[in-house]
Parts: sequence; C-alpha cells; structure tokens
Amino acid sequence: MTEHTATPWEMDKAHPDGIAIYGEADGRQIALVNDDVDEVDANAAFIVRAANSHAALVEALRAVEWVGLLMGDHTCEMCPQCWSHKQGGHAPDCQLDKALRAANPD
Repeated sequence: MTEHTATPWEMDKAHPDGIAIYGEADGRQIALVNDDVDEVDANAAFIVRAANSHAALVEALRAVEWVGLLMGDHTCEMCPQCWSHKQGGHAPDCQLDKALRAANPD
C-alpha cells in the first residue's frame, strides 16, 4: 500500500469549487470538499485535524497500551483498558486495541 501524503495538511478556502486540502510539504492537492453542503468548512477542518493529529494520537495510545504492574516479585505488562496480559494479547472487546487496529489496519 502506498503511503499517504505527508502531514501537515492545510485548507485553501480560495478554491473556486469548495475547500481544497493540500499537503503543506509539496503543495499537491489531496482532496476537494464540495461547497454544496452547509458543513463544508466543518468537514474540511475535521479532515485536516484528523490527518494532522493521527500520528500523535496513535503514538499516545501505543505509549499506554501496556503498563507494567508489580505482581509480587515480578512486573507484569497488562492493558489498562481490558486488563489482559501482554503475552496473551488484548481481549476481543478491548477498545484500545480496536482503536489502534482501526488507525493502522496493516
């Protein structure tokens, strides 16, 4: 799978057909949010915020995915959401794991 255009992304409200979303680094147009819906500004802003915050949010989730808990004379790594042991993986209904898998499906 090809990588997405590098972030940060930005909006251009001067586009004649709506709000254009561009990659800041190379200036290429990524998307055009049509101006025929009332929510055009909010939709374009949401796309840009989601793209620009994605890596930081995934990194934050990975940082808290497994916490070390002292269990007697040893430390055990467990998920703070589903309380599963790292060796066995997350519980099937773990929200933290679902979020990470949705963010990085590969």
